Amino acid sequence: MSRAIKVEDQVYQELDMIRDKGETFSQVVERLLEARLKMFEMLSMVEGVLRYQEWKQKQLLEAIREQQAIRSG
Repeated sequence: MSRAIKVEDQVYQELDMIRDKGETFSQVVERLLEARLKMFEMLSMVEGVLRYQEWKQKQLLEAIREQQAIRSG
């Protein structure tokens, strides 16, 4: 099933500029939506890595403080 959508002239021109030869506008939009999803997945992954690094840093600082407390006695 296909649907008609209205886009501004500038949006049409931009979509037309990034459209590959033989590609429909529907395929362009689908490709852009897939790229957006991949970008969000990558951002989520980066956020997870950053949170892990932050957690690991806190763990290391806690271990250092514990060792210093033991040595200070």
